Amino acid sequence: MSETGEKVAQATRQRAAVYAHLFLVLRKKLGEAQAVDLMSEAIYNFGREKSTRNYSEKARSGDLAQAAREFASPDPVKQHQFAPRVVSLTPDEAVLAMSKCPLVDEWRAMGLPDKDVATLCRVAHSVDFGTWEGALGCALCFEGTRGQGKDECVLRVKKARG
Repeated sequence: MSETGEKVAQATRQRAAVYAHLFLVLRKKLGEAQAVDLMSEAIYNFGREKSTRNYSEKARSGDLAQAAREFASPDPVKQHQFAPRVVSLTPDEAVLAMSKCPLVDEWRAMGLPDKDVATLCRVAHSVDFGTWEGALGCALCFEGTRGQGKDECVLRVKKARG
C-alpha cells in the first residue's frame, strides 16, 4: 500500500478510536441507549451528506447497479481498508460484501469487549444507512457484520419502489 493509502488507513483507525471513546463517555453520562441513538443519528447524517458529494448523479438518481459499482470501487485505498465487492446484482437488488474493517480491527486492538465491538459496529454502519437510504433512496439490510464476529459484512440493498 502506498504511503498515502497507509495514512488514510491510519486516519480510519483514529476515527474508530474516537468513536469508541465518544461512545464510552456518552454511555457513562447518558446510558447506552441514548449514546447509541445520538451517535447513530450523527453518523447517519454524515453518510447522507458524504454520499451527495461522493456518488455520481447516475447513482443518486436511482441506478442501483451504478451505485453498487461505486460502493465496490476498485480504488486501491478503499480496497486496502474494506475490500468491498459486489456479490450479486439484479436490477432491483444488490448484495455487497466487505471482508475487511479497520474500525472493528481497531476496537479489537483496543481490547474492547465483544459486546461493545458489536454495538460500535452497529453505530458505525449508520453511515451506510445514511448513504443507501438517506442519499440513494434504497432499502438496506445488514445480513452479518465483522463486528458480530462474521468473516465479512454483507449488505443487501434493494431498489426503492416508486
